[in-house]
Amino acid sequence: MNTRFLLTIVFLAGVSSGWIGKTWWGNPQSALTNQLPDNNQQLISRTDNNRQQPAHALDSKVTASSDTTSFNVDYTDASAQPEASREALADTSAYELFTRLLQERRYYDAMALYQETTRNDERATAQLKRELLDHLGTLSSNRKNSDFSELTGNYLSIYYDDLDVLVLLAEFNEANGSYLEAADVYLLAKNYTYNIADQQVLLTHFNNFVNDIHQTYSNQKDWLSLINFYAHIETLGLMTSSHQYARALAHLHNGDKFSAVELLEHLVNDSQIGEKATTALLELSTSGITTATSNTTAPGDSEAIALQQRGNQYLVDLTINRQDTVKLLIDTGASMTTLSQASFYALRSSGAAIEQERRIFHTASGVAQGTVYLMPEINLGSYLLTNTKVAVLDFSSVQDIDGLLGMNVLGQFRFQIDQENRKLLLNRKE
Repeated sequence: MNTRFLLTIVFLAGVSSGWIGKTWWGNPQSALTNQLPDNNQQLISRTDNNRQQPAHALDSKVTASSDTTSFNVDYTDASAQPEASREALADTSAYELFTRLLQERRYYDAMALYQETTRNDERATAQLKRELLDHLGTLSSNRKNSDFSELTGNYLSIYYDDLDVLVLLAEFNEANGSYLEAADVYLLAKNYTYNIADQQVLLTHFNNFVNDIHQTYSNQKDWLSLINFYAHIETLGLMTSSHQYARALAHLHNGDKFSAVELLEHLVNDSQIGEKATTALLELSTSGITTATSNTTAPGDSEAIALQQRGNQYLVDLTINRQDTVKLLIDTGASMTTLSQASFYALRSSGAAIEQERRIFHTASGVAQGTVYLMPEINLGSYLLTNTKVAVLDFSSVQDIDGLLGMNVLGQFRFQIDQENRKLLLNRKE
């Protein structure tokens, strides 16, 4: 498998060699391969098509006045607004102007003002920060997903280590059912916890998040998705002994006593969970399973779909809208199935896709925006799935690989990869 390709398309899992931490309390390190500008550097320029502005909105450069309580606005297009209106804006306080820019969805200009304020007035910056967090909370609550993603992307492109906004982004992903992406954000935030107080706060948020997901999947009796969720956070290096114990119980509910015993045996000496693990093993011994020596069996009555092997990865064909076939890399760490922009626009049936929203995703180089589409029909083998979400991002296809097959598709099945015969074995969940 081409290593460069893997680093490019692993964005949904949010895992790269620079991101994975051994433990929650490991030394912080940057998850971004390219450092973003610090607070004392000028904002990078952006083209108009990357900015959301109302009609006749004015591009402006905001500079602080001597008393740092009001701001002067240097308009690029002086004819776009009457003189009296421009004079009124010139005397507007930083907070009022910032609030207005947010309401008008001029997020890039709002961030320019915010950055300028941080250089001149600490008290005003704190006021703007509160307004920013309140506005993000309102956008999230009202399901203004595209606006939330746009504003968050603009802010994190400058203040990429802001824990408050990163936690909001994680909670936003959770609220939208993107649980694996939410876990990725918690890993990113963990890398920027530089003191014990921040670590404790973040750990509390993360544990509440894991408990919420555990309860959600347990209520649905969706044990396989819960097992895959725990496997993902283990890959991220965020697993605790309590999470391992919960994962063992999920295996038990899923009928896999062997895996449960194997996990529990590793926990018997744990200071926090060892007693529970020992008790669970004793209860399991009555069923004749006391050591991790049993053999698991493949699911019965499975449809077997041919796979292509690339190194230690596997590719599978997916049919879209009965017209197009794409080749996707199976990735159980990806929450959403994904296509490259080139592959998406090459589809004969791309016009049938229904655009849903723009979202924040995570690449090996940091946060990036992508577009989520609703595909009316996709086929995985003989199974027909309707109204499936597919994310389209700008990354380079390598060889004949079009994207990733994520858990929003795989999670609808009980599945297993038969490595010896290069087959994907599928059973539709009841």
